[in-house]
Amino acid sequence: MKFFTGQYDRSIDAKNRIQLPSQLRAVVDETRDGSGLVVTLGEHRGTLSIFTERGFEELAVRVETEFESGPEWLRFELQFYALASRVEADKQGRLVLPDPLVKKSRLAEEVYLVGRKDRIDIWDRADLDRALGIDWEGDQWPDWPRYVRRRPASPQASPKE
Repeated sequence: MKFFTGQYDRSIDAKNRIQLPSQLRAVVDETRDGSGLVVTLGEHRGTLSIFTERGFEELAVRVETEFESGPEWLRFELQFYALASRVEADKQGRLVLPDPLVKKSRLAEEVYLVGRKDRIDIWDRADLDRALGIDWEGDQWPDWPRYVRRRPASPQASPKE
């Protein structure tokens, strides 16, 4: 299975076009994933997310089965599906971002495309820099083992000597 990874500088032009780099395009298998992409509001405020058709279908199934229904759910469902838009990339990997999504996200012209395993997120450059906010030279190095195991480290565990 292939994943979307990496961070790429891109620009959104006056017609809301953006080009996907070849490294991200190479992850999409049209036979498995479908030929189109789906653009939605992103998980983080001010971002957009791009899914393959298959990835969006899998997300829709998870959302439907893993979350409780109720007034908040109905509002989320309305916003999520009403704003999701299917787009096609041309042979150079360019696609047109839907105007309502660009306006709602308030993305600037200069953005980063960020691979996020099953999707590509579009971030304003300054917002991503703040979100990453890791002091690589200091003490804020990520606790990789904790996240890779997907559970907190046991307090009884002692380092091997």
